[in-house]
Amino acid sequence: MTLRTTATLAAGLISALLALAALRGLPFGTVLFWFAPFPLFAAGLAFGWQAAAQAVLAGALVTVVSGGVPGTLAWVLLFALPVVLLLRLALPDTPGGPLALAMPFATLALWPAAMLLAAEFAFAGQPGGLSGVLRAVMEHALARMGATPEMGAEDFVAMMVRIKPLAFALWFAGVMAMNAAIAQRMVARRGLLIAAPARWSMALLPGWYWKLAAGVVVAALVVPGGAGFAVQSAAMMLAVPLALQGLAVVHVASLGKPARPLMLAPLYVALVLFTVPVGVGLAGLGVAEHFLNLRGRPPRPGTGLTPPED
Repeated sequence: MTLRTTATLAAGLISALLALAALRGLPFGTVLFWFAPFPLFAAGLAFGWQAAAQAVLAGALVTVVSGGVPGTLAWVLLFALPVVLLLRLALPDTPGGPLALAMPFATLALWPAAMLLAAEFAFAGQPGGLSGVLRAVMEHALARMGATPEMGAEDFVAMMVRIKPLAFALWFAGVMAMNAAIAQRMVARRGLLIAAPARWSMALLPGWYWKLAAGVVVAALVVPGGAGFAVQSAAMMLAVPLALQGLAVVHVASLGKPARPLMLAPLYVALVLFTVPVGVGLAGLGVAEHFLNLRGRPPRPGTGLTPPED
């Protein structure tokens, strides 16, 4: 058995087991769940996106046997398919070429947004659509905890329903970016990386992305009802990569400065405490990066540092 075949099978098996650890409620299962994409990224960065796709097939067999159809769908939709798509978009056609990070960066929001719209269609027949389903789930969970209307449970439920899509988009983008970066570093150290290493902090969204996000934001202001919830949620999701791009600008601008920790620590504290307003500010900084090149990216069209604008 070749190294590629062994690594591919192992990647699919380990990824599936990490996901099943959470689905079966094992100790530290939630933590392990976060690292389920890592083996797939490692296999793809070492042997190509086709290897990651083959690993997915091997992992799907494991999840079907041990987790059933629901567990398989959760693993495939949350991790397996997006990892293969990200690798397909990022890896160069010629071995040793640079990673293209523009479209993968955009996909960090486009995939959750697509899942949101699919869920909205799936629950269109339910009272209130997707937002109604989320509200019912939250109310049931709070009722089991003993919460009552007098305790402000209704207001809490309404707030949680509004921010759930944003929270999912933040989680998805963070998990995917973290696992991809760790996998690249590990594979590169072993001399197996089939592409030139990329500096993730220099990734730039495609030029059309901010226009799409702005269009969805405008639509969110005028679309009412259940459709309005979906559009508003999509607008928040699409803002996540822009905010990450703005955060990257701050990181790059603070490099080499003695007071860098004092600059970044308050920013992250503010981001945790005031996620929406600080995130909006970072998203605006991310949009400005398209026009002002605040990070001083070198003019290298077609690479991960300066991707094509369309």
